[in-house]
Amino acid sequence: MSFMREHSVELPLFGRKIAVQKLWLSFGIIFNIVLLLFFKLWGVFLPIAISFYTFNQISYIVDLERGDIERFKILDYLTYILFFPKLLQGPIMGYGEFETKLTQALDKSFDYEAFLRAMYLFSIGLFKKVIMADTIGKAVDANFSWLVGMGSLEAVLTAVFYSFQLYFDFSGYCDMAAAVSNLIGIELPINFDSPYKAVNIVDFWKRWHITLTKFFTRYVYIPLGGNRKGEARTYVNFMIIFLLSGFWHGTGWNFIIWGAMHGVLYVITRWYERNRKEALVAGGDQKESDKAILTENVHKEAGAGNIRHGIERVVKTILTFTYVTAAWVFFRAETIEDALILFGQIFKGGVRPFANSFSAAFQIDELWYILKVTPVMKLNNAWEICVWIFLIASFVMIFFFPNAVRRCKNCRLGIGTTLLTVLLLVWSVVSLGGVSTFLYMNF
Repeated sequence: MSFMREHSVELPLFGRKIAVQKLWLSFGIIFNIVLLLFFKLWGVFLPIAISFYTFNQISYIVDLERGDIERFKILDYLTYILFFPKLLQGPIMGYGEFETKLTQALDKSFDYEAFLRAMYLFSIGLFKKVIMADTIGKAVDANFSWLVGMGSLEAVLTAVFYSFQLYFDFSGYCDMAAAVSNLIGIELPINFDSPYKAVNIVDFWKRWHITLTKFFTRYVYIPLGGNRKGEARTYVNFMIIFLLSGFWHGTGWNFIIWGAMHGVLYVITRWYERNRKEALVAGGDQKESDKAILTENVHKEAGAGNIRHGIERVVKTILTFTYVTAAWVFFRAETIEDALILFGQIFKGGVRPFANSFSAAFQIDELWYILKVTPVMKLNNAWEICVWIFLIASFVMIFFFPNAVRRCKNCRLGIGTTLLTVLLLVWSVVSLGGVSTFLYMNF
C-alpha cells in the first residue's frame, strides 16, 4: 500500500506548478507518517522494519521535490527502497548516495580480496550478535523480570550488560549489513562508530546510529529552522528532535524520558561548548580559540597525547557511558516504575548472591569445556566466573578494539585473519539455535 501511494505521489511532482508540488509532497509525507503511527499505535502487528523504509521513502520524495533526483524510475525506486542489506535496520541512505554506489558497483568486476574482507567483517558481526548479544540478552531478560530480588552489584551489572547487549546487537547487524553489501560491491556508510568511546553526549550522537541522526538533521531539524532563528530556538529544536526520537522508539513514557535525558544533556553540552568558545574569543583572540579547539581535537584523534589529556579523556568517557547506561534503563524497562525499582536496588539491594537464572545465562558450553579441566571448578560459585569473563571480554572489545568496518578494510589479510574468520563463523553457526531477533527490528 505504501509503495502504491509513493508511485501516485511521485509522478505528479514532475511538470507541475510549485504549489501543486508542495501539496503532493505534504500529502506523501503525511501519508507515510500516518501509516507508521497507525501500525505503532493501533496496528494488530508491526510490519518488520517499517520505520526504516518509511524514512527512506520520505527522504526519496523530499529529494525528488527538491530536484536532487533528476527523474523518477519505478525500478530504481524499488531497488533503493528494497535493497535487502539495509532494509531491516538501515543505514538510512539518501537516494543520490545509493545511486552513486550502485553505479560504481555495476562497473566493478569480482574482487577476491574484497570478498575475503567482507567475509571477515561478516564473521565478526555474526559473532557479536550470536555469541555476545544473545548470551548477554538472556541474563538481562532474566533480571528485568525479577527486579526486586537483585543485590546492588547485580543491579549495576544488569544495567551495564544491557548497554553491552544493545552495542553488540546493533553493531553486529551493521557489520553484517555492510559485509553483505560489500559482497555485491556496494559500500554502505558507517552507521556505528565505537559510540561508547565518546567523550560527551554530542560526540556519542556522532557515533551511534549515525545515519538516523543525519536523517533527523536534514529532514526535521533544518526545516524547523536549525540554528538560524536564535540560540533559544536552536535548543528547542534539539529537544524536539530527541523527544521525537524517543517517541519513534516507543510510545511509552519511559521512551520519552530516555529521549528527554539525551536531549537535556545534549543542550547543556552544546550551550557549554558555545560559551567556552565565546569566552576564549573574548579573553584572547580567535586564533587562541581555534588553537584550543584544534588541540582538543588532536588529542581526541590521537587518543590523548599526554597524561593529563589521557586522564581527562578517560574520565569523560566513563561519565558519558554511565549517563548513557542510566538512560538505557528507561529504554529497556517495561514501565517507569520498573526503571526506578532497578535504580533503587542499586542503592538498597545490598550484598546478595547472583540469581541462578542470571549467572546460568553466561554458562555457555564452550566455557564449560574449558573451565571443567581447571582448578577454578573447585571454588564455591565457580560458575559465576563466567559472568566476569563476559564482562571483561565485552569491556575490552567495546573500549579497546578498533571499529570493525575500518579494521577489516585496512588490515593485512593472511593466515591469521582466515583462521579467525573460520573460527568465528563456525562458533556462531553452531550456536544459531538460540538466536533472537535484532532489537532494532522492533522499531
